[in-house]
Amino acid sequence: MLIAADITALVHQEINALLAEAERPTHPTLTGSEFLHELGLNSLLLARLVIQLEMELGVDPFEEEYVISDVRTVGTLSDAYVRTVEQLAATAV
Repeated sequence: MLIAADITALVHQEINALLAEAERPTHPTLTGSEFLHELGLNSLLLARLVIQLEMELGVDPFEEEYVISDVRTVGTLSDAYVRTVEQLAATAV
């Protein structure tokens, strides 16, 4: 099972991969407090990020529990994935 630090690192990695692909500046040391729009993630890149993270983690926190428009920072995005993975693991036991 993935731990919170692994999920957070994956979110950071995928953000930077998308930014690099879009030829936007990357941010190797994300803290979680960064606003997604200030990093250069527009709605299209955010949608692609959610798809990529769903493929990697096998969960979509925005299917039921969370509303994507409420996610403003890297930290809230990471938290949504961490909590969704933890909930899935708890129900699997």
